[in-house]
Parts: sequence; C-alpha cells; structure tokens
Amino acid sequence: MRVCIVYFSQTGNTQKIAQAIQKQMAKAAEDCTLLRLEEADPAVFSNYDLVGFGLPAFYFREPINVTHFFNDLPDQDPAGRPKPFFFFVTHGGTPGDVYSRIDRLAASRGLETLGFFQCLGVDTYPPFADRKPLTAYGHPDQIDLLQAQTFAIDIIHRAGAYLDRGELKKPQIPGNWIARTVAGFFSEQKIRMRMRQHLLPAKNILPEKCTQCGLCVENCPQGIISLNPYPVIDESSCIACYHCHRICPAGAIDCDWRVFKLMAGEYLRPRSKETSPDQIHYI
Repeated sequence: MRVCIVYFSQTGNTQKIAQAIQKQMAKAAEDCTLLRLEEADPAVFSNYDLVGFGLPAFYFREPINVTHFFNDLPDQDPAGRPKPFFFFVTHGGTPGDVYSRIDRLAASRGLETLGFFQCLGVDTYPPFADRKPLTAYGHPDQIDLLQAQTFAIDIIHRAGAYLDRGELKKPQIPGNWIARTVAGFFSEQKIRMRMRQHLLPAKNILPEKCTQCGLCVENCPQGIISLNPYPVIDESSCIACYHCHRICPAGAIDCDWRVFKLMAGEYLRPRSKETSPDQIHYI
C-alpha cells in the first residue's frame, strides 16, 4: 500500500502530528510520503492508494490555501470507487465546521473518509498571543503524539479492509448548522472583505524597524511577499494567516488588533497570574 500525506503547518503543531502519523504508517505500509502543502502538486494524490491531509483550523474552518488544494485536486475515483482518505486537524480554540467541510471537500474529489484525528495545538494567532497562559499551551504533547500513532495504525487497517474487501465503516463527522453558520462568516470572499474593511487589520510596514532579514518572504505560505527593499505584500492572494506579522523579529510588520479583539471579547477575558514562555519556536 502506497500512502501520501500532505499537510499545512505554520507554527509546528500540525507538522508534529503529521510526522508522528507518517512514522507509524511507514512501518506498516510499502511507502509513506510526507509533503508540505507548499511543495505539493494536487495531482500527486493520483499516484497513491491511501491519501491523507493535515491542517490547522483557521477562522472556524480550513485555511484558504487548503480549500484551493482540494478544488484543484483531480477526480480520485475514475473507476467509480472513491479512494480511501483520512485527515487530521489541530486547533487552539473551537475547530468550528472544519471537520465536515474537509469531509465534503474530499467527497467532491472522489475521496472516501475512513477516519479523522484531532488534537489541541498551542494558539499563537496574534490577537490572542498575549494570553497568559496561551490557549492550549503545551500541545501537541506526548499523549497527543501517541494517540496520533494509534490513529495511524487504525487507518492502515481500515484502508486494507476497504481496498481488499470493500469494507467501510463510515466515521461520525462532527458538524451542525451552528458551526456551518459561524464558519460561513469567514469564507474566502468575506475574509478578503474584512481585510479591506480593516476588521482584520492592515499590515503596516515600518521601514525604520525592518532589517531586511527575509523571514517574512521565506515563511509566507502563499509566496506573496517580496523585498523591494522592504516587504511588499500582494494582498489579493493573502490567506489572512498573519504569519509574517507573527514571526517578524523586529516588529516591522505592524497590525492594529484592537477592533478585532474588541469584537472577539478579548478585553473581557479574566487575566491569569500564570505566565507563558517568552519565546515560541515556529517550524
């Protein structure tokens, strides 16, 4: 059985789960390829017997670039039998409607969901990054990784039964009209509208602080930042991840989160006396 896993990760949470699953599957499968979304051609899934996808929950749903990946995915059931598929999700707060959305996107491309895995991942989204402690701090932890490995073994068994004998036990995919409604407020079109309205803040480049280190260019998942001589961002293709703002060591990409934090009720949160570490390492 040949397996391919594609994942999207910015801060390392989803990457850790992806590596744990790939390591376990590689022991049981003939081949298990692991690819970052940024380097994966959607056509790659056609070369494998079992395929999986890993992602973080963004704005109660999947990130925009993940949506595009599935929309560009060639049909995976040319013979009339869907290809076995699994997915895994990391999230800091509520995952919203991400599970049912990924299941529907997969089904639309001829993929049959055998199962899914979810766990907490420390939330460093900029407007919430000054929480003490950070939401889901310490996750994914060792227990999460062990559970991911157990999930991997189960999926290999399910895939074998499906491919060899057509046996399928459909998983119960979480989702309801409330989650779908909330996720609907953050469609690609509405996210771009909220960026234009500055309900999601503009990214203001501060030349006096910029050291031209290039970290924003190297780490942008869309590859839409260039140095000329300071960062220039093509907002038309931005997925509103704000990773450039998050990782800039000099604070040269400034965002005013006050309106967003007010709408999110962040100022009403009780303040904990606990403190979180001074530095989070991003992968």
